[in-house]
Amino acid sequence: MTKFEKYASELTNGEAVYITSPVTRRYATDFESSDGIVFATNKGITLFLDMRYFEMAKVAKKRGAIPGGIDVREIGESAEFIKKAIADGAKKVKFEDRRTTCAGLEALKKRYEGAEFAPLGDEIEKLRWIKTPKELQRIKNAQAVTTAAFAHILDFIRPGLTEADVALELEFYMRKNGAECAAFETICVSGKKTSMPHGRPENVKLTPNSFITMDFGAKFEGYCSDMTRTVCLGQADERQRLVYETVLKAQETAVAFVKAGLTGKEIDASARDVIDKAGFGKYFTHSLGHSVGIEIHESPNFSPKAEDIIPEGAVVTVEPGIYIEGEFGVRIEDMVSVTKTGCEDLTPVDKKLLEIF
Repeated sequence: MTKFEKYASELTNGEAVYITSPVTRRYATDFESSDGIVFATNKGITLFLDMRYFEMAKVAKKRGAIPGGIDVREIGESAEFIKKAIADGAKKVKFEDRRTTCAGLEALKKRYEGAEFAPLGDEIEKLRWIKTPKELQRIKNAQAVTTAAFAHILDFIRPGLTEADVALELEFYMRKNGAECAAFETICVSGKKTSMPHGRPENVKLTPNSFITMDFGAKFEGYCSDMTRTVCLGQADERQRLVYETVLKAQETAVAFVKAGLTGKEIDASARDVIDKAGFGKYFTHSLGHSVGIEIHESPNFSPKAEDIIPEGAVVTVEPGIYIEGEFGVRIEDMVSVTKTGCEDLTPVDKKLLEIF
């Protein structure tokens, strides 16, 4: 039984869950589609799909890709099916209040008169905080493709290429070697642009004797990976080395500090203190990390305001950075799987400063 199936089985007799967002639908059924409905009560889970996906889903269920406890039906059956469930007592329908528009809710109320629509809140998101062994393996598989892409790109980078060349090569390599797609829009910036944490790759040539920051990841069977490395095209100067070593020390300190039972705020502080003491505190302008799973940004987080206790089984990034406008920036990012006594670093890539000649 999957975590979602267990969650559904524990609903009360008067409750139902109505899901339409692609992210939650994929989590609930392990099937990806751009449209559809998942309707769940403690009597069962039904996935409704239109003709674009219905046959594909039937095939997926036969080979075990969709959990056996999920019934797959055509979307045309959904209205009567749900109306009957409501008439039979499932009158409290929890909807995705964080992913549903006001107009969408009004349409539901009109279609299913007599139902009480209640916010689902973060009930399902919290299921996703702790990764199952199957989910963790998919994240590791995604990271394996990402790690291989980084090794490849080090041999690819050379003077005369553009940021866009490097970003496209990373994505092409990941797709060619098993990724469904890139987990997010690849970042590759060089020179002074490395001070932009989410700078966009452009058709501008890589800057000699300057940093290149690459933030990229793969998606494998629906699950994401995320890593960042900063390298130097040519010779790094003394200031570049100082900033790089400060970020590296902060990153390694935080990875060593992570364990279940701490708050995200405490873990964030372990890295932030290192950067503060080195005199670069004002240049660390974002949170230390975010969880990764079906979405590239999930919860819980490592941030100055994160009071949530980090549970065993969470997968979270550790990515401190220093960004000095007009000069350069450095970010180093690994994903870690949180354990009772520490964490497993899922990004087995050397973090020493690399100079490419």
